[in-house]
Amino acid sequence: MPERVVVVGHSAITCLGRDMDATWQGLMECRSGLKSHEKLSPDRYLRDVAGLVEGYDPGTPTEEALVSRLEAKSIHMAIAAARMALADAGLDRIQASDDYDPHRVAVCVGSAFGGQDLLQLELDRSSRRKTNSVGPYLVPGMIINQASGQIAQHFNAYGPSVSPANACAAGGHSVAMAAMHLVAGEADFAICGGTESAFTPSIVNGFATMKALANRKEGDRAHTDPSQASRPFSADRMGFVMSEGAALLVLATESAARKWGLPVQAELIGWGTNSDGYHVTTPHHDRIAYLLKNTLSRAKLSPSQVDYYNAHGTSTVVLDRLETEVLKEVLGQRAREIPVSSIKGAIGHALGAASAIEAAVCVHSLMEQRVPPTINHVPDPELDLDFVPNHSRPANLEVVVSASFGFGGTNNVLIFKRGDQ
Repeated sequence: MPERVVVVGHSAITCLGRDMDATWQGLMECRSGLKSHEKLSPDRYLRDVAGLVEGYDPGTPTEEALVSRLEAKSIHMAIAAARMALADAGLDRIQASDDYDPHRVAVCVGSAFGGQDLLQLELDRSSRRKTNSVGPYLVPGMIINQASGQIAQHFNAYGPSVSPANACAAGGHSVAMAAMHLVAGEADFAICGGTESAFTPSIVNGFATMKALANRKEGDRAHTDPSQASRPFSADRMGFVMSEGAALLVLATESAARKWGLPVQAELIGWGTNSDGYHVTTPHHDRIAYLLKNTLSRAKLSPSQVDYYNAHGTSTVVLDRLETEVLKEVLGQRAREIPVSSIKGAIGHALGAASAIEAAVCVHSLMEQRVPPTINHVPDPELDLDFVPNHSRPANLEVVVSASFGFGGTNNVLIFKRGDQ
């Protein structure tokens, strides 16, 4: 019988805070980390509202000289998140033990864009110098698997390593693939999740011109208050707000967690991935419904056992409606009985890191027995579920579900069960 997969540590870095506690506190207080940034100047960017994480800009001094030279913000945040997650798990104190085998530690960290900020930095430098030469660390700092590679290097993790680039589902896919490594017997522990910093003119303006990003037009409530630009499931939703961040989970087989006396924060009882095979950007109702049903079935769960659904909830007109319809089909009456919330109103959409951040929040929700709110919410008569509007609340949580859907039709579902911490 395959081993149970448990969560023994987790971390998050978001625009609400540079660790999990600060992020959680911001969510519980219904605060937004989104604002207008001078960095996103109108002479280069079509949107100025974002969820930026301050203090991890390219070139930020760290104790690892090589990381400073790499100058990719996603790598900086990934290493910081890994350090916090390992400390939360207690692995940092047992790594020196003779019984600890670093070859049994997997690393799975995904991203949609990797070090594109470093590419932009080098392009700007080349333009100023009027030369075609670039720095020697451009390629190693830009490739998507470098976050996993740097974590492996800095924290002595020599097991399997993968780096899904599956758009907005990349972090969730990384968690699923890490669980597969554990169940297959290839590792005892896994450091997994996502990291993202993609604020370059071409990426921001690309999302803007395809009308995916919220636009603060005159007369809109976000025109004078940028923190209200992201409003999932709201009647006046108008697109997502880009953000950045990182979140990592430390997974373990149950036997490894028991051997080392690590607290079980949650159990990962289900994971699933599939493809829409349908459209460049628009998800397919039937494929998402199939994935949710199949993942619940494989976890041996009925709809009545789901206590909270952490939504993809991007604040786009089409996807929020589609996700609501899918939940009604898959969960039936239970969809109207449970809380359904999206934290993207508070932290925006961190692209490849979003599903990892949401997974970390799900684990924290189980530990705290509270549900984060959907802020900036104005009821939409067509979307009639309990979206936990504008206030967090206590809840009796045993099983929570988190889902993510990425461009290109790449989907992911994770199911967590309350641990025995």
